[in-house]
Amino acid sequence: MTSASTYSDPSPKPSSAAAQPTPNPTPEELLNLPKRPSPLVEDKCMLHGQRPSAGQVVVSHHQQALLQIADHSESNVRSELGGVLLGHVYREGETLFVDVHAALPANSNERGPVHFTFTADAWSQIHRDKTAQYPRLDIVGWFHTHPGLGVFYSSDDVVVHSAAFTLPWHVGLVVDPVRREAAYFGWLQGSLAPIGGYYELADQQPHSVVDWQAVRTSVYHLPEAEIAEGVWGETDAPTPHANIAYVPDQEWRTLSPSSRHLGLIIGSVALALALFLLAFWIVPLNQRAVQMEKVMLGLANTAANPNVHTCPDSRLRLLSPLNGSMAQVGSQIEMIGTAVYPEAFRYQVTARPAGQEEWAEIGSRRRGAQLDALATWRTTGVQPGTYEVRLTAVDRNGIRLPNSPDCLVQVQLVP
Repeated sequence: MTSASTYSDPSPKPSSAAAQPTPNPTPEELLNLPKRPSPLVEDKCMLHGQRPSAGQVVVSHHQQALLQIADHSESNVRSELGGVLLGHVYREGETLFVDVHAALPANSNERGPVHFTFTADAWSQIHRDKTAQYPRLDIVGWFHTHPGLGVFYSSDDVVVHSAAFTLPWHVGLVVDPVRREAAYFGWLQGSLAPIGGYYELADQQPHSVVDWQAVRTSVYHLPEAEIAEGVWGETDAPTPHANIAYVPDQEWRTLSPSSRHLGLIIGSVALALALFLLAFWIVPLNQRAVQMEKVMLGLANTAANPNVHTCPDSRLRLLSPLNGSMAQVGSQIEMIGTAVYPEAFRYQVTARPAGQEEWAEIGSRRRGAQLDALATWRTTGVQPGTYEVRLTAVDRNGIRLPNSPDCLVQVQLVP
């Protein structure tokens, strides 16, 4: 597919200073990245959307990668599809560049009209295909489709990205092959946010190889199925159900036999519908959620997640925020993790400025959880600086269980 882009204008040479104002100091984990000049040369790239904002990753696409994503995205518009992005990451000054060379599809059976995730088998196949076809490229992110739904990040997408794509330069592309829209997402100060736009390198032809429109979007903390209902409701609203009125017992007795018969028929149909939904929708949806949880836990507990090293016991582990990540003062930081430690009466999440003695409670949870929100840290009024966040299993008296493991991550709050 080749077509001229009406929204991707040839971009002047975007130096790193033009692409992004100077962000916060470069974290230690990024200092080992290779340093290279920007590949975005005048007259040899096109900007889709807007330039990324301060602190965001700058994504450049080779046209081969865009064609691979387009071919896979359009192969089935009745179901969400996905895969991984392959390329290189480097920095120029304090600006991170992700150069996407290729894309590999994921053969996942965990997909449907409003969901997609990576299964363990699909992840294994991706690594085999990468080794065979692109041994010199790295996994720099992922892509998936929202056929007819528009482009956004749902809470399901946030879980996938937070579990499997944890490095600061890992990005996610969402494509709607029906509406012809696309948008990128990436890490910004420890949270996922939409990226204003991305660059296409004109390495095969001078015009864009895709006709997607880069749109403004957002991260919604709602399941995709609920968001989809809202989207469909705008374009193809179902007929509203009639209001059901309560009929007192004495009025029921005055109804005619035909009315009572009709009522029994309606009641029987309602019962059959409820059983149908239970058997063919609610139960499979619950099974999918359980399967997704298992897959995401497996990915989140790999050595790629830096929290695995600071929280070595998988039964008591914060998975997000990532150790060493940054967040803005005034933001709300969701503490997501696993808390299933034996004999724990309660789980506490506490924080303190690094080097100090006193801990302040952020929140607590009585029941255990796997890959769930354990507490919310509201940082309004908190002073900027480096903080230690701790997850602890305690007894009925609020005392830490003897020999329970440490789970401690550092978060930097910036103005």
